[in-house]
Amino acid sequence: MDFDYIVADPTGNITVLITSPYTPETRQDMIQEAFDREPSCEQVGFLMSDSDSDTGLEMMGYEFCGNATLSAAAWHAGTHGLEQGCDAVITVESSGADELLNVHVRRLEEDPEAASDVLFGGSYFEGTVGMPVPALSTYRGYPLISFEGISHLLVPADDFSIPHAEKAVQEYARELEVSALGLMLCPDYDALTSTQPDEDSVSIRPLVYVPDQETLFWEHGCATGSTAAGWYRYMTGGSSHTEIKQPGGIIRVDVTGGQPMLTGKVIFRSGR
Repeated sequence: MDFDYIVADPTGNITVLITSPYTPETRQDMIQEAFDREPSCEQVGFLMSDSDSDTGLEMMGYEFCGNATLSAAAWHAGTHGLEQGCDAVITVESSGADELLNVHVRRLEEDPEAASDVLFGGSYFEGTVGMPVPALSTYRGYPLISFEGISHLLVPADDFSIPHAEKAVQEYARELEVSALGLMLCPDYDALTSTQPDEDSVSIRPLVYVPDQETLFWEHGCATGSTAAGWYRYMTGGSSHTEIKQPGGIIRVDVTGGQPMLTGKVIFRSGR
């Protein structure tokens, strides 16, 4: 199958963004082929040229993804001439989000030693996006943070072995009837759930399941999962600034005026 795509790397959460149009008959085949072509891919999205905003994004399971939203905005800014050291605000219409999202994008310095398939001269783009305000509840005794297109459970890492976690996230997703579910395993769970936090950082290991696509990934970085952890700390302990450490790096969550703001970096390479 012939289609065009680029590969985004936002904090290790490798995302294939397909730029070619699709039909209902070809959509699933394109998603599967994207995974086949890019073994490190953790998720697939479509960039939509007919959006009412600067750019549109539709995720493979019609879920919301903060990292993909940041990547879509950065790609739009870069391909529309954003220069090194400059800033732009890009609006994104995304699946799983009720409102248009404004992403503040800054293009960082070029890397002269970047690999030949890395785009924009090896420049990273740093993006800050105002995330949707999630709902906070509990499920099976754990904090459940629910966005429109995805929900996350914050759980102690010690409570779940890898096989247990993989089985549990699928079972929980069916019970909750959600479009996508993340199980955020927290090695420092007591610090995460403290009502008197004394640290500005916590760690998570994200496991994300999308029922419609039957995809299950231990992600290197999860933006909505990071936001869930930061929002929970804000709502229960008053922490308005949190660095979320993940296998792929750090994502920062700030809460300003009652809205979670997520900041991360993304770099692009060409598709194969």
